[in-house]
Amino acid sequence: MFNIRRLFVVLMPLVISAGLAACSGGGSGGDGRSAGERDDDMAMGDPNAPVVMVEYASLTCPHCADFHEEIFPELKEKYIDTGKMRFVFRQFPTSPVPYAVGGEAVARCAGPDKYFDLLDVLYEKQRYWVTSNNPRQALMEIAATAGISQDAFDACVSDEANIKRIQEVSKIAQDDFKITGTPSFVINGKLRPRVRTLESFVEIIDPILGIKPEPKPEPAPETEPETEPETEAGSSENEEH
Repeated sequence: MFNIRRLFVVLMPLVISAGLAACSGGGSGGDGRSAGERDDDMAMGDPNAPVVMVEYASLTCPHCADFHEEIFPELKEKYIDTGKMRFVFRQFPTSPVPYAVGGEAVARCAGPDKYFDLLDVLYEKQRYWVTSNNPRQALMEIAATAGISQDAFDACVSDEANIKRIQEVSKIAQDDFKITGTPSFVINGKLRPRVRTLESFVEIIDPILGIKPEPKPEPAPETEPETEPETEAGSSENEEH
């Protein structure tokens, strides 16, 4: 059974090592993997794409939810679906850490084919399950929509191997990229701070792809306002003859 208190105990080393990360980016490429990906990473897009973007995010982070609901769909259409970018999602849990870990465990439980679909649902319904008085039931309801049984759900959220994986990923984020908050984005091996709009991502990604920015239209020339013709001194429209 999913026990929040037990999960807190198991996760305490992770909480301490992560320093309660705030919500505000080893390995080598193999079959189906881009260079730098772990074998247990969840990713989408062409492994040979010229751009690889790694997002370090938390399922309990409101800013992460905003990114996935408002910006990511456009990035996916523009770059991932066209084979220009590989996207990797890595868990970097923020408070409440057990909920963040449990939520992503549910997505992994759905399997690689359904992982990102369930991730979208978890972000879309974030407020519902994160603030629920019964987080187990709330997450179980979401898991059920992906065909996850109660037994499979309990096994996934209590999987200590998954918790160890998250500890390793969090350590990479902190040691290699000095990440302290979410969402954070590493693009082609470099942490890219202050990317929060579609335009800011485009400004980074397009030059890597050799795409020049579209020239901005020149402003229309200013025209002087028309003035009323002056009348002769002493004249009047109502002058009597």
